[in-house]
Amino acid sequence: MPQSVETASAVCVWLHGDSLSPRDAALQAYPSAPVIFVFDEALLTSRYRLTFKRLFFIYECIVDLYERIPNPDKELRRGKVEEEILDFCRSRGATRIAVTETYAPRYRQLVRRLEERGLTVQQFPKPKLVPYSGPVPKRFMAFWKKIERAAFRD
Repeated sequence: MPQSVETASAVCVWLHGDSLSPRDAALQAYPSAPVIFVFDEALLTSRYRLTFKRLFFIYECIVDLYERIPNPDKELRRGKVEEEILDFCRSRGATRIAVTETYAPRYRQLVRRLEERGLTVQQFPKPKLVPYSGPVPKRFMAFWKKIERAAFRD
């Protein structure tokens, strides 16, 4: 297991929809830290409502991941992401939250608000699917044909 950047007792790990992997950078850095995933109430009830199939898929991914994490302190919540993360960290005496970056539109806003409310947010770089330095493709399939082999390499 990788060495944690600091002791896990002062930090929690925030997982989101783009970080549901046992190889998530924040999880790797803090393998024994408490872990939280929050189903975002605003996202669930807004005009961007996810289908039941999509929600169930995310739920299954979380359950599978939580079974793989050896640390027993992990929670799945529903609510306002910022409030749930703050409550989770405070209930554990944590002043830091570790998270892997995402392209999600509200991510930067949530990080800023967590920091404004007193948490130190340690961000790990978002993973890249594959290295690619070509021109911006106009269609997905043209891009996919160029990167398909690299995407399935492990």
